Amino acid sequence: GRPPMRLARLVAAEALVTLAYVVRGNFVTSLHANYVVNLDFDGGAGGRRASEQGKEAQEGEMKVMAFAGGKRKFKCKLPNTRNRTRTDSKSADAAKTKAHFIKAKMATLRGTCWKVRKEYWSYELCYGRKIVQYRHDSDLRYSLGEHVQGADELLPTGGVRELYVAGTDNRTSEVHYVCGSSEKATRTWEVEETQPKYYTWTISSPVFCAWRDGDGSRALTAEGKVLKVSALLEELRGSCVNVTQGWWTYEYCYPRSLTQFHQAGNGKKRDPEHVLGTLNGSSALVGPNEVDMDMIRLKPSISPRERRAPPSNHRTLKQRLGGGTVCDETSRPRATTMHFQCPQNWQSRPETRIVSINEGSLCEYDIMVHTTLLCGHEKFLPTLPRGKETIQCIADAEES
Repeated sequence: GRPPMRLARLVAAEALVTLAYVVRGNFVTSLHANYVVNLDFDGGAGGRRASEQGKEAQEGEMKVMAFAGGKRKFKCKLPNTRNRTRTDSKSADAAKTKAHFIKAKMATLRGTCWKVRKEYWSYELCYGRKIVQYRHDSDLRYSLGEHVQGADELLPTGGVRELYVAGTDNRTSEVHYVCGSSEKATRTWEVEETQPKYYTWTISSPVFCAWRDGDGSRALTAEGKVLKVSALLEELRGSCVNVTQGWWTYEYCYPRSLTQFHQAGNGKKRDPEHVLGTLNGSSALVGPNEVDMDMIRLKPSISPRERRAPPSNHRTLKQRLGGGTVCDETSRPRATTMHFQCPQNWQSRPETRIVSINEGSLCEYDIMVHTTLLCGHEKFLPTLPRGKETIQCIADAEES
């Protein structure tokens, strides 16, 4: 006879191991959230339950999945993930979504302090904490306010406004983060005492742009200057990111080159050394905020080892580097495709790092870099998890 209905509740960490090998599509949007998978072995009862869910049952996408080592197939309804990071949503979660987006825009600043000197005064702004004004030639020191938690405001321009209150003698500061360059020589970092004991700060960065032009690839500053999407990475200019894998060390120096070398002589010598791709000697633009890059969506690979697409299907920034050291096997210059992504764990503020290196074909390289510098752009930001959600699965009658 037919076995009685059994309902198995599996948390995502257990069930998704199977899912990753069964389904090859991009349905895995936002599986970093806490999911519960309901496996209904009695298709009839499951069908009645699904019909009772009304409008909610019509949302999401249906997929056929296999469990129990692939022996049983189920029709599963996946939660709807559309517009989960849209900040203009009128849903009940709009406030939560905006708070999430503000945190993403501020990800690279939180926990840091910046100092600036203006005439005989020095100022220290510790983002999300406090602001201090002081003089080096005396003991004068004033608090210009402490950050008001929960008062941050996301502006229509893509900028953010913070408020710092209860400073010395009730001094108050208002910090305006505006669309502009983050490159050291062209960045705006200003403070004015606009009223007695009231300070207005203006700080620019491309993460505070709206990025509405060119499908998110261009932004316009208040002064009318066009920024390319690569401007988000300008804080990397003048520095290099390194990773060692086995015998080789790989070094990417924004925006010009990727190099592979072996550390010899107690790390004092690079031998051998190969350029895996460079903009040097090409006609490519390399100036601040001018580097050409493309916004793309990566396709997941069949092999879990090579899977590059982020679970929430957010965008990736791509840069092509050619003209590297000539490859002995192909007699052609080495070339590399650089991919930059906002990581899933961006809220822990990880440093920019190379997370994967693949040689897809001889002397053709594919590099993945995770950086929080991209997270303030809506299309690069991983979708906002809703918390625990249910994937309802009903036994496929044809397999019974």
